[in-house]
Formats: sequence, C-alpha cells, structure tokens
Amino acid sequence: MRRALAALALVGATLLSLPGSADAQMVEVFKRTSESLLKIEAGNNAASGFIWSDSAHAVTSLHVVDGQQRIVAHYVGSDGKIIASTNAMVEKVLKDSDLVLLRLQAPQNRKPLVLNLATPALKQSFDALGFPLNIAGYSSTEVKVRFGGNQLSTILPPKVLRELVDYPSTSIEIINLEGNLVPGLSGAPIVDAEGRVIGIVDGGLENGAIGISWGIPASHLQQLAQSNVSKLPGATRNAALFAADLQADVAPTQSLGSFGLTKLRSRTYQQLAATADDQLGLAQLTQFFQMFNPNAFRYDIYQDLVSGATVAVPEGAQITQQGNFIVVRSGDPRMSMKIQLKSVSGPNEAIAQARVFEQQLLEPGNGVAVLPDPAWTYVQAMQRFGITTIRKAWNRAVVRNGMLQPEKYYFETLATNGKSQLGVAAVNNDSSYATNQMEAACMQGLADGRCAALVRSRETWARMVLGVQFSSFPMQQF
Repeated sequence: MRRALAALALVGATLLSLPGSADAQMVEVFKRTSESLLKIEAGNNAASGFIWSDSAHAVTSLHVVDGQQRIVAHYVGSDGKIIASTNAMVEKVLKDSDLVLLRLQAPQNRKPLVLNLATPALKQSFDALGFPLNIAGYSSTEVKVRFGGNQLSTILPPKVLRELVDYPSTSIEIINLEGNLVPGLSGAPIVDAEGRVIGIVDGGLENGAIGISWGIPASHLQQLAQSNVSKLPGATRNAALFAADLQADVAPTQSLGSFGLTKLRSRTYQQLAATADDQLGLAQLTQFFQMFNPNAFRYDIYQDLVSGATVAVPEGAQITQQGNFIVVRSGDPRMSMKIQLKSVSGPNEAIAQARVFEQQLLEPGNGVAVLPDPAWTYVQAMQRFGITTIRKAWNRAVVRNGMLQPEKYYFETLATNGKSQLGVAAVNNDSSYATNQMEAACMQGLADGRCAALVRSRETWARMVLGVQFSSFPMQQF
C-alpha cells in the first residue's frame, strides 16, 4: 500500500484517514509534513523546498535558484491552491552539495522539518514530498535506497561526469535512489515514516530516455548552516539536475487501465543516444537510417509515474487510447506506434503478458503468417541492472490468390522490471511488396510524384523505430 500512497493524489485532494491502519498513519504523516512544503519559483524554474531551522528559513537545491534575480516561495494548501507567497533571498550556499538556505521575507507560521541523520539501509523505503512537473498541489513519490556507489563519481558514466563541472561535487556522499523522480522534485525533502528528513532530492542522470536519481544526505544541512558563502555561483544550467521548466509543454496524462503516460520533457536523438541501454543495436539502426540524419531527430519523453515505464515518441506526435493500446501517430496513416503496460507478479507472468501483447499486436490467424526478421531480433533477452529487455522485428503476410503477400512490418521492445511489463512497437501498416519496391526506387532517386510522400513516410518510420529502441524502464541499480 505504500506504493499506492506514493501515487496517491495528495494533489488537489482531501486527505482521508483510515482508522486503525498503517495507511492512516502515513496519511497523517504526509498531511503534517506537507504543511512545511514550499513550491519554489525562480525565473523559468519551478521546484520544491521545505521549512527548516525556523519558520523564516527554507531549503531547496542550488540549481533551482542559481542565476535568477527573483525567487518566490509559495505556501500551498491540500486543494492545490496557493495560500500565500513570499519573496525569498539566498542566505547561505553550499555549492558542493547543490544546496541553498533561503530567508523568507514574509514567512507564515509553519513548523520546520526535523532531520534523521541515521544512515538509510539498502532498499529501505522513503517518500519524496514535493511538486513534480510543476503540478498545482503536492504529491508523494516512493523511493528506495539503491545498491551501488554512494558518490556521483562511482555511479555516473564519464560523459556525464565531465558535464558536472560546477556542482554538485562528484566526490561528496550522496543517496543513490531507486524511484521515479521527475522534474519539479529538486529540493524536495525525502522523509521517513515519521516525517523526518533523511535527504533532499537533487537530480538525475538521464540514462537514454530514463532517469536515474540521487539525493543529498540530511547531514549536509548542518554544513549548509555553517556556510559563510551567500553569493550564487552563476553556473550554466546542467540538464542532469532537474528543476521543472515553467515554459515546458507538459501534455495531459494518457490513461490505459491503472497506468498513464505523462510527458516529462523533449530531447534530441543525440541526448538520448549518449546513454542508451543497447549501444550496438542503436548504432546498427542509426547506420541503417543514416540517409535521414537521425542526429536531427527530436523526441517527447513520456513516463508512467508509478511503474517508471518510459517511452520515446517523435516530437509533437499525438497519443490516444484505442482499445488495448495507447496509439502514437505523427500524421502519417501508414506509420504508428502501439504501447501496452501491465502489472505482473514476476518473470513468468511478464513472459505471459509479453505474449498477450504480441498476439494483440500481430493478429495471427487463418491465412496469416507472422515471421521474425532475424536481422533486427535479439537472439536472447538482455538483462541489465534489474531490467530484462528483448527487441524484435516481425513480418506479417496474408494469403492472397493462394500466395503469401507481405502486409505489415513491426519493430518492438519488450521490457520488464519484475513488477510491470512494457510493450512498445512501431507499426508499418503497409509493407506490401509494391510499396516497398516503390519506396526503394524513390530512395535511389526515382523522379515520381509519389516519391515525396513515400520518403516522408520512411523518415517517420525511422523516427518511430529509434523511439522504440529508446523505450524501457529505469534501471534498479547503477
């Protein structure tokens, strides 16, 4: 039920108690703690913060306010409405830990949160309380302590480490987090079952389309209180540190059963490719589609905030629910993407759900032949950091005039984290022999009035296939 509470709307909702249950206790803790939360706005950044030390002081992440002339802290009620707002001034900076202490110019009478300085145990559950995606009200997100290093220098690849030239320090102690933290939670308190702060949400590595997150231990607040630095460093914003962008176009969540896909951000192919989970497969696809210059492609990143399942779709594509799938379209009736997400209890059920996805996707039957394309199909599943992934390609042919005729072509990703099963596929709805031959001739320079549309369609296919390649789950350890 902690998982249910992590997705509990606390956002614009009335908090109901459940007498005699552990859930009731957690709701009361969240309710009490939320009174000390603040929504922080600075320039185009929106993030989270909390009252600490006394009612006139608040903590948030340095990267939220760095370089901004005006900082505003909002007190937000349980209905998501702003109760009061106040300007805030930077009083202390702890650059290495990406922390600032703010003085509130017109503070409300709110209790400061208290600290829990004990070292959190591996896989111990906590909750980050704040304002993900610049939502109107606050919400909770469950996180666990991840197995792995406790310094950024040991959990981030060299390319990302080179980008962290200003802060936070890559050698300080951090809390390696497993959980679906999203932009807007920078500066949010990570609290235990009693509402005590064990850490502060800092940022996340965008591993391909996926986010890997960490927090700053609560003990760093003691160092912040002793800091003699009050000047902001004025560093260049780093994308690995995720305050929400107030100007970002966050699309409405698309629901499918108990799951929903929420747009988090837009990224270039190059940004996603740098840390994709299968570099060899990606390189082969990129080479195959090189005539379209994939480096110029852009993608919208959607995530289910409960399971962490993440999908990359061509920028600006429309997604809607249709039957058993969420369907992605980019204005070309020939090309589409289909997405399905299911809860599972373990590997065996994940395999069963993957088969269901393929049955519904490929629609086998009498007079139909569905054959794998070995050129783009894994020999065996890839297992990496708690995620099992397999990618396949399929030819679907139908019998016409006594002969099998190619009809559709599919490229799919199947991934599971042991709790959820994700299926994502790009679908070429017209892979007939005649269309393929005409398309090939157009790609070789045929002068024909039909070629412009066919080449555009082929480029849409390239974008969708690479989006499927980027889709997966957050790794459970790094």
